[in-house]
Amino acid sequence: MTAIDPERTLAELVLERPGRARIFEELELDYCCGGQSSLTEVAAHRGLAPLTLAAALEAVERANDGGSSERDWRSAPLTELCDHIVDVHHAFLRRELPQIDQLLTKVVDRHGVTVPELGQLQVRFGELRADLTDHIDHEEAGLFPFCRSLEEGGEAEIILPQLGMHESAHAAVGQALVSLRELAGGYAPEQALCTTHRVLLGSLQELERDLHQHIHEENNVLFPQLRERLGEVGATA
Repeated sequence: MTAIDPERTLAELVLERPGRARIFEELELDYCCGGQSSLTEVAAHRGLAPLTLAAALEAVERANDGGSSERDWRSAPLTELCDHIVDVHHAFLRRELPQIDQLLTKVVDRHGVTVPELGQLQVRFGELRADLTDHIDHEEAGLFPFCRSLEEGGEAEIILPQLGMHESAHAAVGQALVSLRELAGGYAPEQALCTTHRVLLGSLQELERDLHQHIHEENNVLFPQLRERLGEVGATA
């Protein structure tokens, strides 16, 4: 296995081997919104030596066989990638967000008086849920149909500014996820106050993991491909 270059960005490392996303999740390294940071920069933030962090990643990769069997979406057509995001990640959000909201209501009703952070968690989650629902609706109504049209040879539209707006929305989601994790005590199951609370913590952690992968596939795969294609179209127009 090739040694990991600590000067490469987290996004590049995950794009090279998608299985690394699982390792970064375990280490709480942001490879989606913060994916343009190098391993060296991340190590400095954590107070670690870059080569030490790279060696730790290599050791985990060897133990997990690198996750090389996972799909590399860089080689997929735009239409297939959009369909995947809708069918997997958007469907996950439409299914899980209402369920998490119900769990939060039950936990706050039972324990909110003695644990005020739960009320704060409920408010922050409600804000995130509203933002995510609006965001994926806009993607399905505008961005993804454009991607499919472009794949089929349709005319290029001015969509580059919209990509910046989507990236800003993703950054806001990333910040919200950090806030949720802090308010939920890092999702440690041993802090659960009851069975419902334990299920809530697990559900929030799974939401975080899926959103990280979701945003990575858009920020680091879909959007760069769109910018490249639109650049090519503009050059020949």
